[in-house]
Amino acid sequence: MNNLKKVGLTALATTLVSTASVAGELSVSGSAALSYTGLSTNSDVNPWAQGDSIKFNGGGDLDNGMTVKVYYELDSGGAAYDDYNLVLGMGDMGSLSFSGNSKSGSGVDKLKDIVPNAYTPIYEATDSTDSGLIDASGNNQAGQWGYDITVGSVDLSASYNPEPAAGKTAETGFAIVYSGLMDGLELSAGYFDDGDEAENDTLGVKYAMGNVTAAYQMTKIDYAATGSTDQDATHYGVSIAVNDALSVSAAQQNIEFDGTAEDEKNSGIGASYTMGSISMYGGFNKLENKGGSSSAKDVEASIFNISFAF
Repeated sequence: MNNLKKVGLTALATTLVSTASVAGELSVSGSAALSYTGLSTNSDVNPWAQGDSIKFNGGGDLDNGMTVKVYYELDSGGAAYDDYNLVLGMGDMGSLSFSGNSKSGSGVDKLKDIVPNAYTPIYEATDSTDSGLIDASGNNQAGQWGYDITVGSVDLSASYNPEPAAGKTAETGFAIVYSGLMDGLELSAGYFDDGDEAENDTLGVKYAMGNVTAAYQMTKIDYAATGSTDQDATHYGVSIAVNDALSVSAAQQNIEFDGTAEDEKNSGIGASYTMGSISMYGGFNKLENKGGSSSAKDVEASIFNISFAF
């Protein structure tokens, strides 16, 4: 989409390093978007909504050879900046980032979900709880530090939040992705220590061949408290780029909750189609046995989005 406005920036990174930045730029982008979310359990709510997001991306080169990038997203009716972060690029030494709020991408967020989708993950829209993910027990991105570096065929990433909430122990996450075994194949492993709440880990494999990408991921959430319910999840799916404009995907996630009779099951299909400046997305997600309860009512979500770039 085209930039709406560009303004020069100077000394953009003086909060992190004692050096001056040459002139950079800040771009503002947006689009007109309309979405539909129809839930089988919520027929009394209007399913139509209009997009309300404006994104700001800025950056520049520092005179010591480093780079700096900044990102802000304004939405919720223009009331708040709810996603923003700052990234300092240090060349071969990797990158250091700080998440002001809900925008990390390092450590635990690197491997939260490796399964490809054409529109949205299969656990979205059906309810507000995303179980079976490595950060299902927590992960406060506000005030979180991140570090990422690539060494040969290995990508390493770490995240650290010294005080995710008042009185809560620090959160630490690690991720490693190895792509040197064969072309198109990625092996990954991640660990997340949610302070005194839980210790979580994940293993995954992802393979891309031509226009097809498939992935399989196993995740385990171990709560420290004996009264909390541990989770073991498997998540797998495939996406296919039919042509330059059309992509389709299908996936399934099964979550075993300790002490429950049934496994929670999330399944869905999705598609995306781009025609010039118009993009259309659609999907159908289904949730069964929420939280491992056999008596929980199934939830079906029909979702659609159309956006016009300008």
